[in-house]
Amino acid sequence: MKVGVVGGGIVGLMTAYFLAREGASVTVYDPAPGNYSIHAAGLIEPYRFDRINTTSMIVKMLRFMRRGVTEVRQLNSMWVVELLSSLNKQPPQEAWEMMREMARFSLEAYAKMAEERNDFDYYNDGLLEIYTRKEDLEKGEEEEKRSPFSPKFEVTEVPGFAGGIFFPELSRIATEKFVNRITRELAQLKVSFRNEEASPDLNGYNINGEKFDAIVLANGVWITKFLRLPVTSFKGYGAWVKGSSKIKGAFVTVDEGIAVSPLSDHIKITGGFSADYGSEWRTDILSKVSGLVKVGEVIDKNMGFRPCSPDGFPIIGKLDNVVIATGACRLGWSYAPAMGYYASELVLGRRNKLGYISRYVERLRSSP
Repeated sequence: MKVGVVGGGIVGLMTAYFLAREGASVTVYDPAPGNYSIHAAGLIEPYRFDRINTTSMIVKMLRFMRRGVTEVRQLNSMWVVELLSSLNKQPPQEAWEMMREMARFSLEAYAKMAEERNDFDYYNDGLLEIYTRKEDLEKGEEEEKRSPFSPKFEVTEVPGFAGGIFFPELSRIATEKFVNRITRELAQLKVSFRNEEASPDLNGYNINGEKFDAIVLANGVWITKFLRLPVTSFKGYGAWVKGSSKIKGAFVTVDEGIAVSPLSDHIKITGGFSADYGSEWRTDILSKVSGLVKVGEVIDKNMGFRPCSPDGFPIIGKLDNVVIATGACRLGWSYAPAMGYYASELVLGRRNKLGYISRYVERLRSSP
């Protein structure tokens, strides 16, 4: 089976990986594979799932805006309509069952690859959320108790803060090292890369004139170029720095949404959640954690565009021989192995749809 994958971000790369392992002939189209994914912190944190279509999330975004962490510059109009029409509506139970399965799959996938060879700084040492205000800490604790994921967590003291919530089951990686690892494995699996923009013909199943048996659209926020889907961009920023952290493991500052992950040869600092499609660097994430991280040298910076559905759930589905995989918002890395696996299952015909996760794709199927 010959498959063309549009988009070489982490979801596209994982889709190609699972397809190639099943014997498919795979070609990935992306001018710079992995480039728009490596900005992420590399925290594998599927249990920290945020529903976007809630008033509490809107309040959180407004708080981030007041703190200068984020801004709203451009939103997909269809996404806005869907967000407002579904505000505070609960997803069906089967949606949470699917997300729990995807969380388990992804956590185990990274662990298994690290067991084979840990060349991407895999650490299974948990994640700490840090709270400034006691009332927010208490609210966060209550939210975790009600979480559909029922995660393991413990409230802990953090000097200089109201406290923290520690999640012992979560892991982390170095994103750029994992991209290097997965691309080497894809080369061994004979996956071809076309470092060019893709112009797919979804009716004729060809990309840039090359015919395929199936096409996978895993090109993040840019999927709206080809299909009418409610996906918008929330831009994130990442910095690789040399320095020292007062906290040994990975942590997230709840007030600013800044993630810090000390790795073997650098510290990764990531933040920002701006509704923005532009290429400008428009925030100062380093100053937000200056009291916790002493930065000696900035090695590199990068940015990426998180593809967000109206409620934060992934969008994975199938239209004839076209498979769609996008929409995981800030948890793209956390769910990428599972998204790639389920997308490959759809391509290979082992599944036809994924319930609630396929909701917007099924709507496309039924629209005139």
